[in-house]
Amino acid sequence: MRYLEKHIARLLLNNDCVIVPGFGGFMAHNIPAKYDEENCIFIPPMRIVGFNPQLTMNDSLLAQEYVNTYDISFPEALKQIVTDVESLKRHIEEEHIYELLGIGKFVINGSTLEFVPEETGVITPALYGLDAINIRPVANTVEKKAIAIAKVSETVEQTETEEDVADETLSVHIPLRYIKHVAAACIAIIFMLTMPAKLGDSSKPNINQSAINANWFYEIMPKDITSGTPDKLNDMAATEAAEEGATSTGANAANNAENKEVATTKNTNEQTSERYFSIVLASRVAKKNAEEYVSKLHRKGMKEARVYIGANGHVKVIYRKFSTREEANKAKNMLTDNIEFEGSWITEIK
Repeated sequence: MRYLEKHIARLLLNNDCVIVPGFGGFMAHNIPAKYDEENCIFIPPMRIVGFNPQLTMNDSLLAQEYVNTYDISFPEALKQIVTDVESLKRHIEEEHIYELLGIGKFVINGSTLEFVPEETGVITPALYGLDAINIRPVANTVEKKAIAIAKVSETVEQTETEEDVADETLSVHIPLRYIKHVAAACIAIIFMLTMPAKLGDSSKPNINQSAINANWFYEIMPKDITSGTPDKLNDMAATEAAEEGATSTGANAANNAENKEVATTKNTNEQTSERYFSIVLASRVAKKNAEEYVSKLHRKGMKEARVYIGANGHVKVIYRKFSTREEANKAKNMLTDNIEFEGSWITEIK
């Protein structure tokens, strides 16, 4: 008997009607998908099986299933079907109920045989895996979005209103007298910047210069980027010193002598064709700073330190003369403990 219901369920997978000779026919029909508004659920499509007791004619579909399954002849299959049907009827009469797994159940209500199909429908390969979906109505979502947009619009309008009030308050709280004071200050600054600088005393016949002394600018500039006081300022200082007295005259003479000595040293360096190597202690420094540094080295006992001015005008402080680079390197390595030789290097002078 159980074999019979298995064959019926298997045939219903691909057939819409399966007739059991001497009992009735099982018919499957499709139910389209639908939406349950009360529970907000989309129910997928399914196949429901019905039973018609008037379809008793043998259509050979079930018999052929027996033949293929048990490898028996067609007459033997019909006999086996008759035996299974009689067993099914006897069980229904005795128990008044019988359930066909996956299809439905038979119930005797009084003298009437009723068939109740499976609520979930019969298994169908084309519909396998489809499940109910819980989806809320779009109208509710639209209403919520409209409410949210309305709230945002109210907030934006309120913010713009507050900004307008703030702007109006700011424009009212700027007194006009403050604007007049600022305009007067700007005019005064422009007037001061456009005024020409005060010239020197016109009673001094040969002086054409500004009364502003720029020597302080060269004093605060870094020593490694200044090349001494400009010649124009030296001439101005010398003129002022000559007017002050004999003491300034002596100082100017000393400066002229020093300039001559430096010029002589430079001419000697340019004219000499001697080729030698030397240790460079400082390079690209101001001439005055180089001379002071050489004097400091002389006081420490390094009498061979001197100022060298190259053909390109760069000022260097060098120490000793060596005929080869090896001798210069050897001497430099011996003086590495002396702080004055930190960062020094060897150069070739032609």
